[in-house]
Parts: sequence; C-alpha cells; structure tokens
Amino acid sequence: MNRSLRTRALLFTAASTLVCTVVLIALPASAVSTRHFTLDDAGDFNRGELDGAMVRSDGAVVPGVTTKRLGLGDEALAYSVARGGDGSVYVGTGDEGKIYRMRGDQVAAFAETGQLLVSALAIDGDTLYAGTLPEGRIYAIALGDGSTRELVQLPETEHVWALVHDGRRLYAGTGPQGKLFAIERNGQANVVFDANQGHIMALALDGEDLYAGTDGEAIVYRVRGTDVSVVYDFPGNEVTALDAAGGVLAVAANDMPAPRPVTKSTNRTKRRANGKGRLYRVSSEGRAERLHGDDDEHFTAVQIVGEQIYVGTGKEGRIHRVGFDRRRSTYVDIDERQVTGLALDGEAPIFVTGDSAAIYRVGEANGDSATWTSKALDAGFVARWGRLEWRGDGRIAIRTRSGNSAEPDETWTDWSAPMQSAGPIRSPAARFLQIRAELTRGSVLRATQAFYLPQNQRAAVTQVSVDARGSDPDSPPSPSSRLKIEWSVTNPDSDALRYRLRFRQEGQERWRPMFEEDVEVTDAHYTWDTSGIPDGWYVVQVEASDESDNPGALTLRDVGTSEPFLVDDHDPTVEVQLRGGRLVGTARDAMGPIAKLEFAVDGGDWRLFFPEDQLLDEAEERFDLDLAELATGTHVLAVRATDAAGNAAVAEVEGQAGASVPNP
Repeated sequence: MNRSLRTRALLFTAASTLVCTVVLIALPASAVSTRHFTLDDAGDFNRGELDGAMVRSDGAVVPGVTTKRLGLGDEALAYSVARGGDGSVYVGTGDEGKIYRMRGDQVAAFAETGQLLVSALAIDGDTLYAGTLPEGRIYAIALGDGSTRELVQLPETEHVWALVHDGRRLYAGTGPQGKLFAIERNGQANVVFDANQGHIMALALDGEDLYAGTDGEAIVYRVRGTDVSVVYDFPGNEVTALDAAGGVLAVAANDMPAPRPVTKSTNRTKRRANGKGRLYRVSSEGRAERLHGDDDEHFTAVQIVGEQIYVGTGKEGRIHRVGFDRRRSTYVDIDERQVTGLALDGEAPIFVTGDSAAIYRVGEANGDSATWTSKALDAGFVARWGRLEWRGDGRIAIRTRSGNSAEPDETWTDWSAPMQSAGPIRSPAARFLQIRAELTRGSVLRATQAFYLPQNQRAAVTQVSVDARGSDPDSPPSPSSRLKIEWSVTNPDSDALRYRLRFRQEGQERWRPMFEEDVEVTDAHYTWDTSGIPDGWYVVQVEASDESDNPGALTLRDVGTSEPFLVDDHDPTVEVQLRGGRLVGTARDAMGPIAKLEFAVDGGDWRLFFPEDQLLDEAEERFDLDLAELATGTHVLAVRATDAAGNAAVAEVEGQAGASVPNP
C-alpha cells in the first residue's frame, strides 16, 4: 500500500519509559557523599505529571485548567472532531467507524458508517460529513436525526484524511495517490490537485485560501481555485495537522519512521515508533517561523485560538500552548498517550484522545486542586533523605513518598503530611523519591531541591593477577625482580578508592604489607620489587577501601587474593667437563625448572640441546652431549642454563674434542 497507512491514529507510538534527568551535585569535602536532586526548569517539571497545573517555558509551575473525562465505551480511539453551530461536538472513532455526539456532559452514539475509522469530519449547515478508511468513502449525515447516506466513494482512494467545507463544496485530502478532491452536494467528485506525495494528510481553510499538507515530503500547498503554489517545504517527512485563521497558518510537521501496514481486517489500533515534532507559524507574508520542537514525541493536532497555538502530542498525552511570541506552557497533561483532535475555541473547549477513546472538557483555571508530581527520582541505591527546599510565590504545600521500585506502586509509602516550609523530608529511606506540589490560586513554583545520602556500597575486588615470570617455560622472560600486579574492581557508587597490598609466602599465615602506610595507591595496578625477599611461591592480597569518601564507621572494605606465583630472582648453577669426545655436566636451580639449555663452541652462536632424559621439567638437569661433529683439536666449550624465571648462568671448559678423541 506504499505509504498509505502513515496515520496519526492507527500507527501512533507505544508509550516508552522516560528516565527523569536531574542534577546530581556533590557537596564540599565536609559532606562529600551528600547529593541532591534539583528540578528547576521546564524540562525537569515537564517530566512529571500535571493535574490542573501548567508548566511555563520559563520553568515555572502555575495553576492551570481543569479537565473532565467523558469516556467513549469500548472504542479503540477517538480520531476526528467537529463542532456544530448549536455547541454540540461530534467525534469520529475507530475501529468500528462510529460517530458520537456530545451535548453538555451527555455523550451518545450518533451514527455508524460500517468502516474501520472515521478519520475526518466537517459540518456545513445541517449536514455532517464523515471521511473514512480504508475504502475511501464519504458519508453525509443529517444533524437532526443522524440518518446516514453514502455521499461518494472516491476513485483510486483508500484513505480520507481531512475534510473542509467552504460553504459551496466539500474538499477531501486523500491517499495513497495524494489527490485533493472537490465534492459537490450531489456527490460528484473532481480532482482539483494531484500532489506528487503519497498522501494529503491535512487541510485548512482561511477565506479563499485552502491549504494542504502532505506526507513523504512535508510540503504545504496553497490552493486558490485552479492555482496551486507551495507555501513551504518543511523539514521532516509529514505535515500531520494544519489550522489557519486571520492570515496565520499553524503547521505540525513531523519526522516519522516508516509505518507498519494496517488493513481492513485490523482488529485493534496499530502503533508506530515515535517521531520528532516541530510546530511552525507561517505569517500572511509567507514567513515560516519554528515556534516549538520536541525530539521525543511527534505532534498530532493543532488549533489557533487568538494569538495562541495549541498543539497535541502523540506520546505523552499533552497539549502545549505556544504564543506567537514563542512563550510556551504545558497546557494539559492526561493519562492517555495520544491527543488526536482539538476544539478549544468557544464556550465549551474540548479535545479528544486516541487511547483509549475519550472526550475531555476543559474548565476554568481555579487553582483549587492544581498539583504537579515529579517522576520517580532515582538515588541509585537506598538513601536517607535530608532537607527539602523550594522556591516560589504564594501558598505551596509539598508532599513526598518513597519506594524501591522504579514505578510507584502499592509497595510505596503513602504521601507524607504536607510541608508548608522547607525542612526534613518525612518519607522513610528508599531508593526512589517522588515530590508533589499542591498549588493554590496565584502561586508559582520555580524550583525544588531534595538532599539525600545514598547508602554506601562496597567495592569488590574481583580478580588479582600477577605478571609472574616463569609462567611459560618454553619462552623464559628477561630476568627482572619487578612484578606487575593488576586487579579488577566493581565500584557500584563510584566512590574514590584507596588500595593496600599485602603478601605472604605460600604456607605462611601472616600477611606482610607491601609498602608503608603513607604510600597511597589509587590506580588498579602496582609494580612490586621482589629483590628483597627470598625465592619461593607467594600470594598477594589487595584491599579496596572507600575511606576517602566515607569517613569513620561508614567506610567499607573488600579484599581479593591472587593465585600462588613464583618469585625467582637467583641464577641457576652449571657444572661442566669434557670426557673424551663428550660434554657432560649438570644444571641446577633453587626453584626450577631449568627451562633452556644451550651450548657454544669457541665463542660461536648458542645452540639448543636437551638433557639426558630429553625433558626440561626439573630443577636439576643432567646432560651428556656428543661432540663428534667437531674438528679434532682444542676447543672452548660453553654451556648456558636458563631457569623458568629467565635467570641464566654460563660455565666454560677448554680441552680436546672432536671425532678422533677417544672416550675414556
């Protein structure tokens, strides 16, 4: 179906978890482990929940409007909305294609289309027009009795995304062929504009100007009769919503990921990954100005009311109010994720939501029950709470609660008694803290700060390794009395760590310090000079202490121990003599094994040879080397023995050797 199912409703994003971002600041050294949550800007406050309160763009929380929810039964989503001349509100829904009517607080089913979704509504006089998908049908419904007839099934059309009526004819934005239809009262439909894009998603009428927004490319066109021009090519790939009034055009342009297909057999709504939303204002001179953007959620609906633009979102279920001067506030925050339609003008402002389907009535701001509740603030570990402070004006009461699950549930404590002034937090120790501010008329909350002391976490020494010489007898290292010791540490709370190293010879019980107490080791490695200790097998112990950040009784320590390793700083000995035509002798080492035997003739190159048993596996190796290959005569013969630690010794002998020298 190409991009035919790029829909603001059937393909909305699933909710995702937002992690509350706060400022964690360490205090001076006198209380180095004390930290605090600081929430003092619009981003911090918007991560919380609003009930009758608003968040302004200057980072203040103030009393806002009230909302009253009117549910729509089992409908999957409410998608389109239109207001009648008598104040009635009509809402198109899915996934059974029903239309509901709201009068006052009374909501009832009004008409049925038999389609999957009523995706667009428009009113002219005593007729309500309903566009549907996925068969591209438009219905005419009498406002008096709800009688419904099919007006037209548009050719080469699957989706009717938008409808407007200019008093003479009905216009429909459609997909997947991107056609704009003009439809007469008798149902005759003519294409007045065929866009290059796959869908015309949004329409707006302002006087004689008809505006059309597309997907694939986020372009807005102006249509005046047969004259079509591009108003603006916006960043992103979808113009999702338009509104126009007094020469001003409001545009919701999104950057959306590819959709998942939806067919007529779809039983419930299908959601797409979330996109990035941008709100633009286009002036009568054609100047396009970006007023607001959000990389975390896309925009679903716009409406101009006076010099304010209201924009609904498709992830967190919010409506933002943005002035022509770019001043912004979070106007409404609801439990549903998707605000799909706005009708905020007139005496009875309402909006509709996509999951689950509901109509919300908006009431006057009264400040009697305005609250802001923070996201769960994560101390990382169980923490003891300290002082709570806030800045603001007017009467503000603060409550807190705490718990050990990331999402508040029945295991959390109850809300504390209200605090009227700064003081100690009254919730018990836990990992998470939540703050609630109760506002009254005229009050303003600008910032809040909560101090806490996380429970100290023990660092763990998980592995101690010693680069011990002698681990590979086939390739003895260069001799050295300096051993590199390394260790791995897990440090859950990132405290500064100090390390102490101790050693003992295998079989001993007492640990001896490797260096004096005034030596501070803070890196996870140390080079140890073993020249002052006897050869033998040793074990190293590493202690990790967080005393630098946790004085006194709060300090935690952990130790890790290495595997036994060999210390061998002394050379082997070599005894050698000539017996007739053979070179015989013994190589010995205190620790062993002898790892390599070599001989040289008259100062020549060293050549490998093996002991009598052909194995280099003991601390003492006897050898008997036949020299028959040498020319008969006097030779200087040298033998070099190397132990597994790389220590080497050389012995020489001079005498007759060669093929004709007889054995004794």
